[in-house]
Amino acid sequence: MSRKLLIALGAVSVIVMAGVASAGIVAYNSCGYDEETGNYLFEGKEYAHGTMDSAMECAMQGMLPDVVASRLGMWGSAETKEEADQINLMDELKKEEQNQAKE
Repeated sequence: MSRKLLIALGAVSVIVMAGVASAGIVAYNSCGYDEETGNYLFEGKEYAHGTMDSAMECAMQGMLPDVVASRLGMWGSAETKEEADQINLMDELKKEEQNQAKE
């Protein structure tokens, strides 16, 4: 009986680990912004805007939606606008890099 229990626990552990791993892959491959509205989706809630950090994370993957890129740095200091320009440049470079890899 204990052998069957160990096998069952092992099988459950493998299933749980596979689920966690696949959730991590999905989270890594998604940006967090809605493509159409630019709203930020986090832990099941929808926000009108994300943060500069969340935009940078998307830009580093080349996944920053155009609607977000166009409004990034719209308000704020010159430093904020410079940071927004750097994020947009990073996104453009990553997108170009991905396009070249496909060719």
